[in-house]
This record gives sequence, structure tokens and C-alpha cells, in this order.
Amino acid sequence: ARQGHRVCVIDLDPQAHASIHLGIEAVGETPTVYDVFSGERRFAEVRQLAAKNLWVVPASIDLAAAEIELASLENRELIIRHALLQWAGEEAFDYVIIDMPGTLVQWTETVLSAAQIYFATLELDMRSAQNALRLKRALKSEELPIEKLRFCLNRAPKFTDLNGKSRVKRLAESLEISIEVQLPDGGRPVMQAGDHGTPLAGAAAKNPLRKEIAKLAASLHAIGQSDADQAA
Repeated sequence: ARQGHRVCVIDLDPQAHASIHLGIEAVGETPTVYDVFSGERRFAEVRQLAAKNLWVVPASIDLAAAEIELASLENRELIIRHALLQWAGEEAFDYVIIDMPGTLVQWTETVLSAAQIYFATLELDMRSAQNALRLKRALKSEELPIEKLRFCLNRAPKFTDLNGKSRVKRLAESLEISIEVQLPDGGRPVMQAGDHGTPLAGAAAKNPLRKEIAKLAASLHAIGQSDADQAA
């Protein structure tokens, strides 16, 4: 967003982690994903952060009804694709980031089919390994585009942690996956930034996690530019 690229964050996680950590609460006049997707509210009403080029569509605060409401909308794939290209007469977004729930939902297939890349986050523990294995099996059984998955390791071991690096290698081999992104533990500053609803770039720009995310964003932008050049 700092370079003038228009970025939209769509929070489809009923627990609203992305919205809360960006300091946005779906209360009062702030429209939620359901309000906008159903056509009850205009995109122009969506919260634009101080970054000027970052828009956020928060999740519904009604946790029990959120997924039912979203699943009830017709033409879900068209709605998502419309957001990826152009929304309510606004200029096209350069990047759309969709925050998904930690479990498979009715929107998973829609988003996976529409997205260029789908990041699956895991950690160095048995629960994450089992969940990653279940995800792979579920996508294969439904013949969904599993090749779009990019596995991200959260709280990855430091470069000097040889034992941790060995555990990462064994994890990847046992799951038959490639862990392409390793995000370091940003420590307390990350928690503090989330508690204050402040993007990490503003709260702790030199944090190792923020630096790694910036590298990832730069690589994604390079891929986007390459795809655009080939299309032209």
C-alpha cells in the first residue's frame, strides 16, 4: 500500500482476527462482509485505514449466524471474483487478501478457485501436521486445485537453531509438502501491535516478522508483475 497499490483485506473469519488486529470493529456504522456481499451496504462505506490505499471489510460480530449468512448468499464465486477485479464502481484493487477461518467452510472452495495463491499456515506441532494432512486429503478428494497451496511455517526456528531446522525438514518430508515460507517469531511486539489494533509496519517496522512479511509481499508483487507482463 505504501507504493500506491490498492489493497483490500476481506475478513471471512467469523472470529474476526484480521479486523481486530487492524483496529476495526464491526459495530455501529461499519459494514461487514455480509452487508457488502449481500448488497445492503455500498463498498464506498467500507473502512479505509490511514494508509490510504488499504481497505478492510470486517467479519460479522454475530459468530453464530455469520457462516450461515455467508453460505446463504447466491453466486458466491461471482461475488468473490467481482471483489478481486472491481467492486461497486471503484477502480480495480491491485491485491485482495482474504482471511479465511482455520477450518474448511463452504467458502473455501470458492476462494481457493478464485485465488492466485492460497497460504496454509502451520506450526511445528502434531496438531498442525495432522490438520495439514487433512487439508491435503480433503482438497484431493474434491479434486480442488491443491497446487495453489503455499505452506507457511509460523514461529519458525532461527537460522542458528540446527535442531529446529532439522525438525522443519522432517515435517515437510513426512507431509510430502514444500514449506516455502518460514515466518519467525516476532515476540512480544507482535502481540502488542495486535492488542492496539496497529499494523506491525507502524508499530515495529524493524521486527523480524515484519521484515519477512515485507519480503513475501515483494515476492508476490514480482509474481503479479510477471503475470501481468505475460498477459500483455
